[in-house]
Amino acid sequence: MRTDLGRSARMPNAERLRFETMLPPPLRGALAGLEQRQAARAPTGLRFAFADTLAALSATAWDEVTARSGLMLSRAYLAALESAATPNVEHRYALGFDGARPVLAMAMQLLDVGVDRLRPAAAKGVIEGLDTAALEQSVRQRVLVCGNLLSSGLDGVATSLEPGLAYRAVGEVLYRVRRAEKLRGHANLVVVKDFTDAQRRASRALEALSYRALDGGPTMVLPLEPTWKTHDDYLASMVSKYRSAVRRKVFAPVLEGGCRVVRLSVDEVERHAARLQALHLAVQDHATVRPVTVSRAYWPAMARLGDSNVFNAVMRGDEVLGFLLVQVDGAEARAAQIGFDREAAKTLPLYLRLLHGAVEVGLARRSARVVLGRTALEPKARMGARPVDTFLWVRHRVPVVNALTRGLVDLVRHEPAPDIDPFKRGDA
Repeated sequence: MRTDLGRSARMPNAERLRFETMLPPPLRGALAGLEQRQAARAPTGLRFAFADTLAALSATAWDEVTARSGLMLSRAYLAALESAATPNVEHRYALGFDGARPVLAMAMQLLDVGVDRLRPAAAKGVIEGLDTAALEQSVRQRVLVCGNLLSSGLDGVATSLEPGLAYRAVGEVLYRVRRAEKLRGHANLVVVKDFTDAQRRASRALEALSYRALDGGPTMVLPLEPTWKTHDDYLASMVSKYRSAVRRKVFAPVLEGGCRVVRLSVDEVERHAARLQALHLAVQDHATVRPVTVSRAYWPAMARLGDSNVFNAVMRGDEVLGFLLVQVDGAEARAAQIGFDREAAKTLPLYLRLLHGAVEVGLARRSARVVLGRTALEPKARMGARPVDTFLWVRHRVPVVNALTRGLVDLVRHEPAPDIDPFKRGDA
């Protein structure tokens, strides 16, 4: 019957209609579903250009498609990211054309990943029950990611197409890139990141291409009220116990410890690049999953992008004790990479002071919100941030990779964010 259903899709219309009327309703529904899947998997009819470096594609066409997509798909940012040469990441790009008109731009990353990207205790939990030799041979894979592993949000796709066709085109591009990678090594795992719930619904065309939606965990987002001009305004809107806690437990200890919070210039970032790298690795070494480790060259490359990349640092004398890269992108200020001295952090609230620095940057730049990331949910909730659920579309083929993927998803899944509202709400 499966063969008959498949053949019916190729019948002339009149013959197919007669064939369908002979089928019982359940099989008629199965036939309709088969035809929908076949239509979703058919080529879109768009023309594509692919490149391993952005400079090889038309700058005019790229700018036309990405004009409203912000920092992460800008040619300046992507060129800086390429120049920083993240050790286990390669870049791929694609432009899609409807005739001569550019309608789709995609930035992708190929990630070389294995169990060495997990902390030892976490790796043991993931590989338990699996053959270790087979794991090392099969799991050390090249993962194709549509988007940027160093940022959050849907930052790998810009398009002027309607969603159904757009995500069919995304699937077609990813299929063609993955097939081309057979020359260098299989890329059996494909990830499209990061979607809000509304974006996930709009991208359902990927489901017909065998992608499945996975929970990416909540991202903590602090909306900034238009009436807040300064950090003091933000604190004044809080209930007294939360406001007092910030001043006594976050700001005061840093000042009393002889520290100051400054914005590093481009020259200072270049001078302190080795220190920034060491501080960032000190934080990353405690993370359960470490898919990407940037190079020392990353920090100056970001600093040279100007006002879109702000380096806030906690300094004691000429020593950097901690820093946070805040990326200002349209209406958002995003807390990106962080690093701090773990020994100094035993007596100084470096992490929380740097997070409040992100709020200061967002207010100074008149951002609508500050994206604080996926970790440390409770302290961010106490700052007024609220959880926004995120999702990934994932497609994988090899069973042992399926096992690793499930383990990685379990490792990065967070408990629900605590329900904390630190702000005054009218007379109540």
